[in-house]
Amino acid sequence: MAGCRRWGLLCLLVVSAVAALAPSARPLPAQPRTGGTGGSAAATATASATASAQDSIDPLAKAFDAEDKNDLRRAADAYRLVIERALAMPIPDGDRLAIALLGLERSWAGTGARDSLLPLVQRVLIVRPTDPIARTLQLRTLLSVNQDDGARQAFLDWRRADRDQAAPYREYAKLLLDAGRARAADSLLAEAGRQLGSLNAVSGEAAQLHVAMARWNSAAIAFREALTQQPYLETSALYALARAPIATRDSIRTVLQAPPVRLLPRRLLASLETFWGEPRRAWTLLSSVPVDDSTLASWQEFGERVEGAQSWQVARDVWGALLDRRPSLATQARAAQAALKAGDAAGALAIVRRTMPDRDSTIATAKARLLLPIEVAALGELGRAAEAQQRIEANGAALDATARADLAPLMVNAWLRRGDLEQARRAVQASDLADDDETLGWLALYDGDLATARKRLVRAETRRPELVDALGLLARVRIDRSAGMGQAFLTLARRDTAAAAARFLALADSTGDAAPALLGMAARLMAPPATARAATTTAGWHAAQAVWARILTSYPRSPDAPDALLASARAAAASGDRTAAIAHYERLLIDYPTSALLPQGRRELERLKGTIP
Repeated sequence: MAGCRRWGLLCLLVVSAVAALAPSARPLPAQPRTGGTGGSAAATATASATASAQDSIDPLAKAFDAEDKNDLRRAADAYRLVIERALAMPIPDGDRLAIALLGLERSWAGTGARDSLLPLVQRVLIVRPTDPIARTLQLRTLLSVNQDDGARQAFLDWRRADRDQAAPYREYAKLLLDAGRARAADSLLAEAGRQLGSLNAVSGEAAQLHVAMARWNSAAIAFREALTQQPYLETSALYALARAPIATRDSIRTVLQAPPVRLLPRRLLASLETFWGEPRRAWTLLSSVPVDDSTLASWQEFGERVEGAQSWQVARDVWGALLDRRPSLATQARAAQAALKAGDAAGALAIVRRTMPDRDSTIATAKARLLLPIEVAALGELGRAAEAQQRIEANGAALDATARADLAPLMVNAWLRRGDLEQARRAVQASDLADDDETLGWLALYDGDLATARKRLVRAETRRPELVDALGLLARVRIDRSAGMGQAFLTLARRDTAAAAARFLALADSTGDAAPALLGMAARLMAPPATARAATTTAGWHAAQAVWARILTSYPRSPDAPDALLASARAAAASGDRTAAIAHYERLLIDYPTSALLPQGRRELERLKGTIP
């Protein structure tokens, strides 16, 4: 019975049947031996009892076991026996018939005898003329052996037996679509509309047909209608519509957000927008749905999704909205953490300090363990290290040794944000970070001890972006000490990116072969973030473009040149200069054909030209 695990809930029937038959499957007690002939009689009796026990085992269990062992012929015999016994009953068991018919189809398909199923299905239909499994199997088998006329007649027979029902149209249309016969399915669904008076009952199949024929607007309309009666089609709709070309997406948006506002179409469109790289637009759609328990559940699912995509600004808004509607300590922590990762330290601090209804006496300890690290990190980002230390001391009674150890790196970071290396060292000495490679590596780097920084940071367990940037520069700069380099990184740690960029730019001419690496770092710091509005960041784009142009002019053979071209192209595209962006991408493809950045550049160029979505 171990193999039954593959068949899920259907095996419960087998388990019940075997349990019911278990007493009759027990072997008979052994008879005493009285001599030679008596021993033979006893052996015969034992063999007879064993055979009787084998016969009493449910053939459905035998079929599952044989199929699990890939003995398809034995499985087919057992499934057929199940069908024969079911048909012999005054009222056949429809569930057992369905399981056996599907199993027999699998077994005979594996042995190349699928068409042998047709006579047996016909016998089932005599007893159960509207059996959906038997009817579907009949259609599928006839189509698989290219008996199109027979399949059409089988459909007509099903329609007569199950008059005014959508099932015959639905199943036949699915099979035609699976066979790649979209036009035949189109004619069938048009017939369904005439016979049934509406396509609502087959709207899911109609939607799949429209997708197959690239009729995206009609597909969106059909899926919207289908979701009212068949909400389980939401996933199918997402995978189908996600492939829509860019030029057709606005029509899909118009259909799915048309009034009346309903959760399922909006949730489908929000999922599509997220897939298309528009999480902010997705949240705008979801946040406008009337709020009930289902809406809040959808918000939470969406919040988790954008967290996974690291769309932290959107995640902050989602968890903030959930916090307003259904306050909880966990939601408060996720909203604050999202705000912190979105670069909104002040907003994270406000969320952490928001008054929440306390329900029991353990809430203070839970708050200290869950919210205090976020509060300390936010205060550190804001340069309020002394206040962060006071908050730790104020919550001392609720913190165990593990919690204090987790807060230590945050306090080190807080003092570094203040630019206070001495306090940062004291914080290290007061914790178990005295041997931590990453912490000591950063402190060495800020002191200008590049040799120690290289040795320590390369052994760090994390690979945060700032650490990768630092290691990249340290690998290119050959000197062991540089107070200027330390000051540049310390300025960057204080979040003064403009001053840090100026320091890296000034250091470039004195670092020999590492000059393009320092110029690249300066340009990245000058460039506005990808989420910034182009109209408000013109100066930043121009400054960064000038540095990238300097790299390309003075160091065209350096490993930083392809990166400068790709960054220039992205910056031009973000600022709306499509012509310049295309020129940069094309130069990357032509001048640096062996660069590891080539696939990214090619894909972004094709997207910019509208070749791919």
